[in-house]
Amino acid sequence: MASSKVSKVFAEYDRNGDGTIDAREIQAALKSLDLNPSQRFVERVQSKADANGDGKVTKEEFGRVVAIFEEIKELRKVFQENDQDASGGMSFEEMKKKAVTFYTTHGDKYGGGRAMQVMNHYAGDKSKQMSVDQFLDIMFKDSF
Repeated sequence: MASSKVSKVFAEYDRNGDGTIDAREIQAALKSLDLNPSQRFVERVQSKADANGDGKVTKEEFGRVVAIFEEIKELRKVFQENDQDASGGMSFEEMKKKAVTFYTTHGDKYGGGRAMQVMNHYAGDKSKQMSVDQFLDIMFKDSF
């Protein structure tokens, strides 16, 4: 991303204008992506992006946030492809149909353990639905 574009996007997320992005601003940015992130998820994003560990993301560290947001967009697309009836929830049957393809394509990045965690979400209740937020939480668990 070009420097001027990074500056513009950074300024958009730096709502209080202090030159850094904190957890509240990361949460607002994730909500702008139509997500309802858990506090734990926000903390994971912040931790991954915060190279110096000071609890805030500077403009220099912001490229990491952009990369995380791009990955979230990619995973949302995968979720939407699996949610064949566009209900906003992935059913057990929808997940089962796409799981092999997903893990063949993305297994190196996310590992086979994620498939088991997604399956465990249903815990014998095949009528349950999984939201995109639950899916992202599983996919990002321990990955950053």
